Amino acid sequence: MAPRLYVIVAATLPVCMATCPRCHGHLTDNHRCRRRPGRVAAEITLAALAGGLVAPVFVALFDPGNQLTHIDLAAVAVGIFVGIGLDRLLRA
Repeated sequence: MAPRLYVIVAATLPVCMATCPRCHGHLTDNHRCRRRPGRVAAEITLAALAGGLVAPVFVALFDPGNQLTHIDLAAVAVGIFVGIGLDRLLRA
């Protein structure tokens, strides 16, 4: 095996590192830009809308005779929160 050569660099010298053009963070091997707040808000809104629209379909499937009269609004509210929760869980 060939001997390894080491270079000693003084700790006081500034180290120039490339930065990301979008977020201005250091470009390391595993760099990922943070998502923009507008995009996060759009994802949460779309997840809430999807959950709110799917919930009445499930109510119609489980209650075809419309015997449960006041469950529609509760189902939409639960669907909204379940949609947001699933979106956040899958994004983590």
